[in-house]
Amino acid sequence: MNLVRPINETRRVTYTIIVGVWAIVAVYAVLHDQYIVRISPEHFTVYHPQLWGIEDPSLLAAALAFCASFGPGLLLGVACALVARAGPIPKLSIRSVLLGVVGVVVVTELCAAGSGYWVYIGKQPLYPIWCYPDLALPLMITQTIQITCYSAAALLSGALLLQILISRYRKAASRTA
Repeated sequence: MNLVRPINETRRVTYTIIVGVWAIVAVYAVLHDQYIVRISPEHFTVYHPQLWGIEDPSLLAAALAFCASFGPGLLLGVACALVARAGPIPKLSIRSVLLGVVGVVVVTELCAAGSGYWVYIGKQPLYPIWCYPDLALPLMITQTIQITCYSAAALLSGALLLQILISRYRKAASRTA
């Protein structure tokens, strides 16, 4: 039994979901790190490894973000493809899955930017001190944004996968009613 690709569906749909989700995550990561590097270039120049001899902080941030997007982006893409398309219940469209991922990205960024603003206003760390490599305000802001970003993305991705499953089961229930 083939759980990933039903007989009447091409692999193109599965690959489109996987690559589409990864592309959304990659573009988001690069754009996200472009404002992080403007708040604290040291976030990338001091506290990240040098990459390919890149000296420009903005270019370094973009390269690191692009590289870092592969694992999470492809993992989320595979999870979305499996949850949205596998099994006998009605499939969700590529468009609905990708729009759900865009929603996760938008809410993730709102949470992350809000947490950074909170630290900027309060001038105190939001998370335990051990989460911060340095207590300089710009670095506290960027580190808070990053911690919130990863935490929110993980939680919201799980919620997205659950919502996709619920949508599919509702679709199946409405067809049998």
